[in-house]
Amino acid sequence: MPMAISYIRFSTGKQAKGNSQERQKEAVNRWLKANPEYTPSDLSFADLGKSGYHGEHIKLGGGWSKLLIAVEAGHIQSGDVVLVEAMDRTGRLEPFDMLDIIRPVLKAGVAIITLDDGTKFDQESVKGSHMYLLVAKIQATHQYSDSLSDRIKKGYATRRKNAINGEGVKRHTAVWLTTDGKLKDDIAPHIKEVFNLYISGVGKHAIANRLRETGIPEFATTVGSTVGKWLNNKSAIGYWKSEKHNIDIPNVCEPVVTHEIFNQAKKRRDEAKTSPKTYTSKNFLVGLIKCGVCGANYSIHRKEGKPHNMRCLKHHLQRDAGCTNNETIPYAVIRYIYSLTAQHWLGKALQKTQLSINEKRKLEVEVEIAEVKASIDKIVDVIDIVPDNAELVGKLSLLNDKRKQLNDELEILSRTVDGDSDFHEVSLAESNLLLNDPVKLNSLLKMSGYALTVHPQKLITAAEELYPWLYVGVKRSGNNTVGYRIHYLGTETVISPDSPETPDWGLPTDNFNEKIRYMMRKEHKPISIGKPVDWIDLE
Repeated sequence: MPMAISYIRFSTGKQAKGNSQERQKEAVNRWLKANPEYTPSDLSFADLGKSGYHGEHIKLGGGWSKLLIAVEAGHIQSGDVVLVEAMDRTGRLEPFDMLDIIRPVLKAGVAIITLDDGTKFDQESVKGSHMYLLVAKIQATHQYSDSLSDRIKKGYATRRKNAINGEGVKRHTAVWLTTDGKLKDDIAPHIKEVFNLYISGVGKHAIANRLRETGIPEFATTVGSTVGKWLNNKSAIGYWKSEKHNIDIPNVCEPVVTHEIFNQAKKRRDEAKTSPKTYTSKNFLVGLIKCGVCGANYSIHRKEGKPHNMRCLKHHLQRDAGCTNNETIPYAVIRYIYSLTAQHWLGKALQKTQLSINEKRKLEVEVEIAEVKASIDKIVDVIDIVPDNAELVGKLSLLNDKRKQLNDELEILSRTVDGDSDFHEVSLAESNLLLNDPVKLNSLLKMSGYALTVHPQKLITAAEELYPWLYVGVKRSGNNTVGYRIHYLGTETVISPDSPETPDWGLPTDNFNEKIRYMMRKEHKPISIGKPVDWIDLE
């Protein structure tokens, strides 16, 4: 029995969201049901989102190109038929070019059937009146596309001219812009916060949750992917993207963030592609306390609705089969050690989000290097196919020169050493975040690399710290808990069992240990006081 091969094509992403593909499949199925003498072939070809006017479907890798190869190889034989919704699905090229891509099919004895009118084009039919019908259809499809293209070009030319002249451009605008490119007063502040939160390390899904909770109708259906598109939309810095001419025109709409903020968000997106996936937590300590045996997070356990202690999550769920670390540490102890060790790390994170002039230029150069590299990769791919193209080789040489200049500038910019953050400023920022935005605080600390690790025998180490803390146990007076005993550098501190709402950063007090910790933070190196006790050796 002869075989029936389907070919489906549409040219735009909008058609993919609609029913173009489904409609064409249904038309094929109806024809097959009405023509049982044909067997559906295992072969089928498609060009989804490829232009028939620009001939994308006949280029290397295109669906119609593969169909022609199958015909030439004999996989599609004389007597078989190719089913298309209409002749324009085979392409909208110039008539002579269209005949060139249809002729090999018909010459092989394979027919093309247009399902919209049931016409069968084969070698015999085109010898008669069908030849005129075929040419007429080809001309009609090309003329329609040609006139449509002309109207679009004129429209883009007008809009491009208006954009360059600083005039408003009517277009599909971002959610924070009016149709004439002005910021919406009720939406723009939230978009600014989206960028700030993302740069601080907060995840896109957590940001989307916040936006939905505002109750603003425009954010009712916001999800993480929506936030991702906003972060990548250059309308945020005032650009209008002319897709047809593949250029970004600046100063068309009102920017919602600065170029520096936009570039920082881009850099974080690039870093996220190669970093382990993290989740944003509502409690600022979740994800910052690690198990020294299995590496899992320590989870918070509550008593009377308040955080009471922390345990290895794997051991809690699976006992020794999951992890042998059964150390349970009071939440107040973790909070106390956190208050002594996190300031430097929070300062590093804040420095990263509040750039100096030198750092802003460094970020711009890094973004430019990434863009040049992307251009180089594209040209290299084309040169592999067309190796003797002098123009492409010349462009590649210029881009390599530009990349070298940018790398040289980046090396010079990287020689500058970042200064320490002001102790008081970081303390105020930490207290403010803990009270008003613990999620952001958590994300900043994760981004900087801060963590506390709980080891067997109740030893607790902080990131890049030389000496550990030892949680000794509860200090009691009768049946009452007076506090928790902590050893550090051979001395004991007893802390209150009640965790304060915010850590008391403050200035160094008369407490000897706190003075030592303050000096260690300022100097960023351990200070040995007397002989360390024997439990300090982790090995």
